[in-house]
Amino acid sequence: MTRRSRLFTAISVLALVLHGTGAAPLYADGGIGIRLREATLGRKNDPRAHIYIIDHVNPGTRFSRRLEIRNTSSEPQHVKIYAAAAEIHDDKFMPAADPNANELSSWISLDRPEIVVPPNSRTPVKATISVPESATRGERYGAIWAEVGSTRPGPRKNVQIVNRVGVRVYLDIGPGGDPPSDFSIDHLIPGRTEDGLPVIKATVRNTGERALDLSGKLWLSDGPGGLNAGPFAAQTGTTLALNDTAPVMVVLDARLPNGPWKVTLTLQSGLIKRTVTGTLTFPEQNAFWGLPALLDSPVSPIVIATLIVIAACCVYLFVLPILRMRRRRRLRAARA
Repeated sequence: MTRRSRLFTAISVLALVLHGTGAAPLYADGGIGIRLREATLGRKNDPRAHIYIIDHVNPGTRFSRRLEIRNTSSEPQHVKIYAAAAEIHDDKFMPAADPNANELSSWISLDRPEIVVPPNSRTPVKATISVPESATRGERYGAIWAEVGSTRPGPRKNVQIVNRVGVRVYLDIGPGGDPPSDFSIDHLIPGRTEDGLPVIKATVRNTGERALDLSGKLWLSDGPGGLNAGPFAAQTGTTLALNDTAPVMVVLDARLPNGPWKVTLTLQSGLIKRTVTGTLTFPEQNAFWGLPALLDSPVSPIVIATLIVIAACCVYLFVLPILRMRRRRRLRAARA
């Protein structure tokens, strides 16, 4: 085979965030997209479960999920559908360098691995996940991809552009119920970008046993002159692995004064929601971080329980003896 006759393939992963509703533009007038059409019954109130395949199953379980391939172009599209491994790297959910990096891709089968989607239409497909009895405990990550190769090669007809979009798969294996998900917001630090925009960086720690996809909003109140501002959307695309810590950024309006401000940040992953409040002031300098926010410290249940025990002890040791003594005195006075 001569060098000129070789076919080189350029992979363009335009929907790297793996949205269920993402669309990778193939031509100027449209593209392809893929989305999940059903959620796990036990997660019907979980917004993540309507975008991604998120499940916890025992070894030996077999289940299916319906998906939909959408063609928004004016031409029919030949779409390949397949599963591949994924990973969480640098706080991002992304395709693994090796499509078979974990067993999950081999457990997923598609009823229609190749389809032709008519122009401006949608075609259903079904993915079946078969977990073997020998599967070990733990969470695996993968994606179900819809891929289209361009029919417009390069000038020398030796380059093919491939676009693909995918739906994430978070599959946890193990006995019993779904492992708990939780996280904490440990710090809030105000700063300014190189362009001078005020920004707040939250440090978030995964304290649960499942990976998290973080989203949220931030409000400012009680600012100079009684100003209020927000909500401001938190940076999207942050996926937090088990036992990991990651920053979540919120960029604000350039017209905001430095403060001081009362800040309220709410972050959420699925049904898990956490809120912190505090006081902060933005620095004057660009590309500079200021002092961490002074966070309000809510009274924890342990502290409340401790205070109740102390109060009960005080009643038993001091109040009850005084009441008994007064009662004895009243009895003696009545007898006299």
